Amino acid sequence: MPTITFEGRHCTGLRDPGRLVAKELGFDYVDRIMLAEIAKKVGSTVEAVAMRKLKTPTLVDKFAKGINQILNNSTTVGMGGDPYFGPGIENIMSKDFHELDETIIRNPEDLDYARMIDSTKEVIKDISDLGKVLIISRGAAAILKDKENVLRVFFIANEQDRIERVKKMHNLDGDQESLDLMKHADHAQDEYYIKAFGLEFDDLSIYHAVLNTSDLTPEDCSKVVFSLIEEKLKI
Repeated sequence: MPTITFEGRHCTGLRDPGRLVAKELGFDYVDRIMLAEIAKKVGSTVEAVAMRKLKTPTLVDKFAKGINQILNNSTTVGMGGDPYFGPGIENIMSKDFHELDETIIRNPEDLDYARMIDSTKEVIKDISDLGKVLIISRGAAAILKDKENVLRVFFIANEQDRIERVKKMHNLDGDQESLDLMKHADHAQDEYYIKAFGLEFDDLSIYHAVLNTSDLTPEDCSKVVFSLIEEKLKI
């Protein structure tokens, strides 16, 4: 299935063009909240929820049901095995990078952080197999770097634009407080990439394009992505 991945630092403005592109193409839009909800439902009574006659299955139901089917048909121990989708995994996977505790990140024995990494890898791989999807962040580009029919786009923005977006998103007043949060998020993202993939976050060699949202509007970014899709993606 065709897949598009958008990656970038916290508040580089990748979500707005992501929603525009997904809507125009009829792709499913998957971010960290969606991943957490899917993870929560995998291994639970997904079939009962999705197949109830009076309830229309949600996107979460659809993906969770499909992933369950993959697991049921697999002869290997997949992501449904202990401990990847135990209690509370949805809380771990829903955390943004600025919310990750640095003491957890530094501890290589921490099971929760390891569960987040392993769960995210497995969910993203299976989601990519199940449907036409645009995935926001979480290292999806690195996870799917060797898969065919995947378009990988990286987003950047200048520091002041990011600070202004952080202020708006987190209801902060001062530049310094916003900058501190931004730096914490960047550090956590760097650690995540090294631990999960053995890659530097700023290694752009796995991407097809880099878009600067300080110079391009969401609509401009969408146009560039559409031109890349024509060249790189089979839909």
